Amino acid sequence: MRRAAAVFMMLMIAVLMQGCIRVSTTVSVNSDGSGTVTERVLMNLSYFRTMLGPEKGEKQTGATGIPSRKSLEKNAAAMGEGVRFRNVRKCSEGPFEGYQAVYAFMDVSRLTISGRPDERKESDSLQTASVGDGGRNGRVGFRFSRDSLATLVIVMPESRSLLEPEKNAAHPSAPPAPDQQKLALAIMREAFKGTRMRLVVTVRGEIVSSDADCMDGAEAVLADIDFDRLLSEKSHEEALLNLTGYGSASSSPGEFLNRVPGVRGETKQMVAIVFR
Repeated sequence: MRRAAAVFMMLMIAVLMQGCIRVSTTVSVNSDGSGTVTERVLMNLSYFRTMLGPEKGEKQTGATGIPSRKSLEKNAAAMGEGVRFRNVRKCSEGPFEGYQAVYAFMDVSRLTISGRPDERKESDSLQTASVGDGGRNGRVGFRFSRDSLATLVIVMPESRSLLEPEKNAAHPSAPPAPDQQKLALAIMREAFKGTRMRLVVTVRGEIVSSDADCMDGAEAVLADIDFDRLLSEKSHEEALLNLTGYGSASSSPGEFLNRVPGVRGETKQMVAIVFR
């Protein structure tokens, strides 16, 4: 649980640092080990322009909402050897606008994935991932084998590597007063309205067996955080405040995973999907 809950903590910290964003990453794997990564990144542009002003809002979100080809190619290199940028297009969902990028790979065993949206915005500083990085550096890795059936093993990241982003998080040094906690919740409800983070792996074929905790058909849900649902549950306000550093105690990601509406994810260190 400690290691598997890292994906949830990674996404939670990233959202707290940025807010008002929707990120969906889907890894699709074929029976020969090849496949695609589809990344959808949307931001509430009107929110950023209102909160930061037109000039700073445009700088935060980007004038077009679509990264340069150079940045997307660097994103591909950061995912592993042999990963190639395929295409990108604009997309929108209500007030959320952004892009959908598709990357292709020939060997999923060389692929590593991070669910952190802040890495996308800092793509110029990314380093090329190496085979074996999966499970380290806050990244999800994969192992693939093929006999009469295809077997995909998903390796979850180490939780300790996800503590590093907290250095930049504006957490209070002492527990806030009750009125400050109420204010923090009110701000979170407004800032994260419509925010959702989703990281899933899907196989293209018939699943024979899987030991994943969180499956939706052919999809293994590694992390799915719906802030609209999460923040609407008043009974979990104290735990949410504790987890984000604004409570009187501390909570672990394991207290949320698959127990609170709006928060789903994988709890095992490694899961295997056998398919044909």
